[in-house]
Amino acid sequence: MTDFKIKDIGFDEYFEKSTSEILNNSNNKDLIPARVIRINKRYYTLFSDEGEFLARIKGKIRHKSEVQSELPIVGDWVLMRKSDNNAFIDTILTRKNILYRKANIKKNDIQAIVSNIDYVFIIVALDNEMPMSAIARYLSIAHTSEIKPIIAISKIDIYPKSEFEELLKNIKENYPNEIVFGYDAKTGNNAKKFLEYIKKNTSSVFIGASGSGKSTIINYLLKKEKMKTSEVREYDFKGMHTTTHRELLVLEGGGVVIDTPGLRNLDLWEDDRGIKKTFEDLEELSKNCKFKNCSHQHEPDCYILKLLDEGKIPYERYEAYIILLNENKRLQKTSTQIKKDRKTALKKIMKYKNDYKKINKNLKK
Repeated sequence: MTDFKIKDIGFDEYFEKSTSEILNNSNNKDLIPARVIRINKRYYTLFSDEGEFLARIKGKIRHKSEVQSELPIVGDWVLMRKSDNNAFIDTILTRKNILYRKANIKKNDIQAIVSNIDYVFIIVALDNEMPMSAIARYLSIAHTSEIKPIIAISKIDIYPKSEFEELLKNIKENYPNEIVFGYDAKTGNNAKKFLEYIKKNTSSVFIGASGSGKSTIINYLLKKEKMKTSEVREYDFKGMHTTTHRELLVLEGGGVVIDTPGLRNLDLWEDDRGIKKTFEDLEELSKNCKFKNCSHQHEPDCYILKLLDEGKIPYERYEAYIILLNENKRLQKTSTQIKKDRKTALKKIMKYKNDYKKINKNLKK
């Protein structure tokens, strides 16, 4: 990354403004802006205009962080301080957004995956039958995080063209408002489609099941073997966790890409905004149901069931909608204390919302 500057990898006017406000309101004029590109246990690899540094976080950050998600994550912009051969993260700049999901272990925390992202590429392998509900889950998480999702079908040259066209048609019928395309990284067939979105000053993250081809397409776009890859097991069509960590990489044109480990257990948060966005047409149609709290499963005069019977709603889309709605309802039934803790955790790491709007508003003046 020695040929790049921070402005090539997303340090835009928003982060410049945020940095200036902090430096002008403190005596820390020697702080340097940098981006977190990798995390290795206690150390963070940072990229700045002065090069890469291995850094630790200041004690004040760790002590003030009540939830894990408040600590630095890949994609964060930070202000660091150099001291001889050491570097320390002094401040985490206000995030634009966070791709997050419910933590599997801590019930009162959320897992922040990456931050400051423009696009989420959901990689769906043609050789691994992913149910529409799984795609809906990825879409809902992207929409909840307010990041633009794009569905990319990998390995289209392995199987007959008819199979790819059938899957493409199926996905488009079930998710008509989403961008969907197919590609094959090994042959390069339509792989340049990614570059229509991954441009200078943009940041993209690749998510999907293990073995779906995330690392393979990133290697193709980088034009070198940077990420390890592995094949899908033939006996159960499941991939191995080839990628074991998140790492920010830069293409020749300056676009940032981040690979992630395969997300097998993708638990939703209690926030249902992502579900409503993914199924906004069904949400609008549900206003015609007889009951406001209609579950769309057994109630009389349910408009959704009526359209389903008439064949006007694809069954797989309906099924995915119901699965996520039911899961969200189960989450809402958790204990009062857990719900309170979760809201506190979410509020803490989503505090960037108001700050981001405030800084953007000042930029437009």
